[in-house]
Amino acid sequence: MLIVVIYDVLIILAAGLLAGLVCRRYSVPVIVGYLVVGCLIGKNSLHLVSDRHHEIEHIAEVGVFFLLFSIGLEFSLEDLLALGKNLIIGGLTQMLLVSVPVYWAISSLELEWNAAFLIAIAVSFSSTVIVFKALSEWGQSNLAHGKRTIGILLFQDAALIPILLLVPLITGDSTDVQVYDFLILAVASIGFIAGVIFVRRLMAKLIIPMLAGYPSPDLILLFTLVTLGLVTFVAFQFGLPPAIGAFAAGLMFSGNRWTHQVDALILPFRESFSAVFFVSLGLIASPSLLWQQPLTIFVALVTIILLKSIAAL
Repeated sequence: MLIVVIYDVLIILAAGLLAGLVCRRYSVPVIVGYLVVGCLIGKNSLHLVSDRHHEIEHIAEVGVFFLLFSIGLEFSLEDLLALGKNLIIGGLTQMLLVSVPVYWAISSLELEWNAAFLIAIAVSFSSTVIVFKALSEWGQSNLAHGKRTIGILLFQDAALIPILLLVPLITGDSTDVQVYDFLILAVASIGFIAGVIFVRRLMAKLIIPMLAGYPSPDLILLFTLVTLGLVTFVAFQFGLPPAIGAFAAGLMFSGNRWTHQVDALILPFRESFSAVFFVSLGLIASPSLLWQQPLTIFVALVTIILLKSIAAL
């Protein structure tokens, strides 16, 4: 079992390395290379990676956490508060401008309203990881429009859990969902935010100055990894997306003497695990659909891109 996982990871890393070299050579976004090479080595093509028990998924999720941790590092709490309007109003507006037309189009096909609603909501979501990776590559993540984009993505991540709670109500299986579930989620969210603010101040005033007396990159890295894992785990226990926990952990380290040092130490892990994530994402794709249903895929992609582009204006 272990040797199979090692083999799969080795193939993925080697494929990611090759894709990265080719993309850098021809000035192509690295994400595109990772996804394409993932399609080529997956079980639907060359079958070089089996991933029989979905072990690669768990390894790839680490890349997601590191990426979102990096997002938090580049923000300060003040930046996040300044995004309040863009995060809430902008995120809600974007989702409505995408989901409403999609719902109308799907409903016209005489599909059940609840199925059309769920599909429309799903289309309105974007991948925080993919967008942030693209923004970072183009040097846009620290600019005003890049931060507004990240604010909208964070709103979508936060909106995921209440939407998931609504699914049983929409599908008619509401026996396991009660009003107090939403109240618990709201209280847990407020408590988690308060905890992040408190720990951030505690770290800046007490913990980091204390650890600064031990000039060791090893201790900084270990403390960072422990904090990242712990905050992510706490967010999961609170019923929040673990990705929000990873972002919150980055916020805790932002705006102090360790910020740039932590970012430099985490960068190699982030990029390596990111390669595993994006190549793994390509593994689940089925290239045969491109020639089996090319028109359907083309129309769907163009429609989604147009709707999201219009909503972003």
